[in-house]
Amino acid sequence: MDDPGLSHRELLILAEIEHGLRTEPRLDRALRRMRRGPRWLLGGLLRRAVRVPVSAFAVLVALSAGLLSVCADDHPPGVLVVFGLVWAPTLLLAVGRLVGHRKGFVG
Repeated sequence: MDDPGLSHRELLILAEIEHGLRTEPRLDRALRRMRRGPRWLLGGLLRRAVRVPVSAFAVLVALSAGLLSVCADDHPPGVLVVFGLVWAPTLLLAVGRLVGHRKGFVG
């Protein structure tokens, strides 16, 4: 910011206003109970997906590929279920990382 900071008088006025706002119980309770909406939730999920280590993502991809090769030879229901349980988070994490990087949530 190129502007000069607040003067001493302005800082005192601001401190008085902040003190007055803190003493209002209804306002204080309302501010404490404010929740972030779905838009912020999606942003938080994208930030977390981008921050997942690449090594964890690589392990999920390798596990998915291994389970896929086992499923290709034989189709036992247990292996298909485990493959689905591993493949779905891998896909969601990959999409989350791509979208997060595109949106600029580089971790």
